[in-house]
Amino acid sequence: MGLFEEFLGDLFFLGMLGKLGAEVVPIVSAQNEDEATLLIAGSDSGDAKYISWMPLKEKTLKRGDRLFTNGQPFSRLSNRSSEKSAISDLTVVRNRIAHDSPVARSKFVDLSKSKGYPHTRAADYLMSKRGNDSEILLGLVRLQSIGEGLAEPTEIGARAYLAAEDAYEPSVLAPPGNYQCGRGGHPQSTTVYTTLGNCPECPRPVRCTECGRADKLKTLWVRL
Repeated sequence: MGLFEEFLGDLFFLGMLGKLGAEVVPIVSAQNEDEATLLIAGSDSGDAKYISWMPLKEKTLKRGDRLFTNGQPFSRLSNRSSEKSAISDLTVVRNRIAHDSPVARSKFVDLSKSKGYPHTRAADYLMSKRGNDSEILLGLVRLQSIGEGLAEPTEIGARAYLAAEDAYEPSVLAPPGNYQCGRGGHPQSTTVYTTLGNCPECPRPVRCTECGRADKLKTLWVRL
């Protein structure tokens, strides 16, 4: 997991230097690694003493949104809950190995119990089998696929490596592509990053005659 975090850092620096392809555009480009370090550190809120990359959502994804146009390439993980969950689980195991703290132990025990694995040692967890393969092997393969998806020059190309996306809510920034409403199949296409809004063919919410409340319209867009 430590090597994966180093990879995320390297990817960030390459992106800030404009070396990850035409789709990865830094909002403020850096001329060298020293400038990149200052820009990355300066984008973080709080008083952190060093740049860290985990937790993924709070660190890497938020930092990507602040420093890159459309958050690319890190926003490729934003709407993929299975990828984020896999990274979160591996981070919990890593923290249990690195920090013998009550918080690290508690999170590790909860994770292990949820999967029915031994929860006294991280080594036992990693050697536990899921199907024919151990958790450590499955985790390494998953991190490699995620890494290849993030390093892929194009967002479309990254889909070959990354897990399926979650459906897009109306207010969530969606990448260019073809979509259809998950309720009625209404098609919609976009050539730019944008929010997709509510489906024009879905029935409008009905307001209750007694309390006056109306259910929220629950459009979910599925990318084809």
